[in-house]
Amino acid sequence: MATIDGAWAEVEEAGPRLLVRWGGAGFDELKADFRRRFLRHRDAIYLPEQRAWSIPRAHMRGLEAWLALWVDQEAVAWERPARRPAPAQALALAPAYRTLYLTEDAPIELVEAARRVLSKRYHPDAGGDTATMQRINAAADLLLSAAQSG
Repeated sequence: MATIDGAWAEVEEAGPRLLVRWGGAGFDELKADFRRRFLRHRDAIYLPEQRAWSIPRAHMRGLEAWLALWVDQEAVAWERPARRPAPAQALALAPAYRTLYLTEDAPIELVEAARRVLSKRYHPDAGGDTATMQRINAAADLLLSAAQSG
């Protein structure tokens, strides 16, 4: 198999999966070979709204090998999210996220939802204790105020 002139590919890292798009010359051949390689174990999922194939990150080496066969490496665009070092404020907020059983990349909308869910379980009127409820409220207030200020 040889590289097809004019073929291009984009690979975007999206959490635990890779989003793959391609086009140009030989599109049908690319599509058929991709399906043979990655649909075998039902690992590839087509996402029509994004016009991309989603495959597990564990297949990155296989994907790189597939791209090397079909697409000129200069026509491959890898979109990796920029990894920023955590600012001091984010480090200070980490215990509050843990108190609410949230990850640090959780959207702010989940903070209030987590407070409500935990309140049903730990509120003193529902058989919980005051100290736990105070920690939950303090964590939620800290995260909500940090989101409003920054």
